Amino acid sequence: MNVNKKKFIALAGLLLLLILIGFWLYPRETENEYIVETGYIFDQSHNISLDDVQKARKALPHISDHQPGGNGTGDAAKTKTPEASTGIDIRKIFAEGLINSYTTIKFFKHLETSFKDSANLGEHLDQVRQYLFSQFSESEAQQLFETYQKYIECEMALADEFRSFGLVRTPEDAVAVLKRIQEFRRQHMGEELADQLFGADVKAQEYAFRRAAIVGDKNMYGPEKQALLIKLNADMWGPEADAVEAYPNEYIRYQEKLKIFDKDLSEISSEEGRRKKIREFRTEFFTPEVVQRLDEVDVQIARETRQEELYREQEKALLENTALTEEQRTARVQRLQNEMFGEEAEAFRRSETMRIEREKMMKEYEGKGLQPR
Repeated sequence: MNVNKKKFIALAGLLLLLILIGFWLYPRETENEYIVETGYIFDQSHNISLDDVQKARKALPHISDHQPGGNGTGDAAKTKTPEASTGIDIRKIFAEGLINSYTTIKFFKHLETSFKDSANLGEHLDQVRQYLFSQFSESEAQQLFETYQKYIECEMALADEFRSFGLVRTPEDAVAVLKRIQEFRRQHMGEELADQLFGADVKAQEYAFRRAAIVGDKNMYGPEKQALLIKLNADMWGPEADAVEAYPNEYIRYQEKLKIFDKDLSEISSEEGRRKKIREFRTEFFTPEVVQRLDEVDVQIARETRQEELYREQEKALLENTALTEEQRTARVQRLQNEMFGEEAEAFRRSETMRIEREKMMKEYEGKGLQPR
């Protein structure tokens, strides 16, 4: 491929990754707000199920060339991917059909990397064509090749188009970019094929961004967020709404619950009241034994936090004591650490050294007008 064409291999695979990087790393100018526009890319009316999304997230099995000789003849039958590995018969991974959201794209990306050293696009497509005809029946190979050609030409064009998309700073931006990407594919490949190939992955991304926008909104209370999440699940998943809500494991759902009720928890006046509310959340997701262990961890953390607070108070007094020499201050601080942290004193000192070094580094960055992450 020429220079511009070779860029496709790197750029096309990074499109959604760039959305994620921009969303998480670039600073927000405003707090997250719920995406109120209802123009879903994929709502419940599209035939994309939770099972489709789960399949799309699974890695493609190791591919082995069909033996012996494939279905083609001559040079085509001899064409193999460079890494020719042992594994599942290549045709078995297409048992549920040649064109779908959970096998075809991963196989196409396998072809991209397998024949990435082609001199140009024409040679690349010729090598892919020969390989497909060596592994599939003529009708299957022709269907896959025609689809692959549409796919790779579209993704190459999309890689150029993506440069004009701008930075992704909010969930709204992320959904807007996803929509532009899928609309671009629909225009270049046809809506049916674009949705068949990319629907499961794009729907999963869209749902994740929309849900994150609700959960992360710092201006809404928990019950408001929960109502919006119920609506989001119904809008996007229909009869599978409950299954989607229950899909993550208990710990992830518990952590999300804390974020949903972050504003509510922050406004509880007493620490005891806040702990009581958190314990209520834990009982929703965990067994009594797990809840008890989590409570014990809380007690331990509180004890350690209080211990460090007491240490800081006494350390401050020593450091501000002008009657002591520098050597005396250092010796007394070390003795205080030994008394308060016992066997963990050395570990505490190592932690202190790292903390001090980090603070120095941050001051250096701030002095140069930089913002370390």
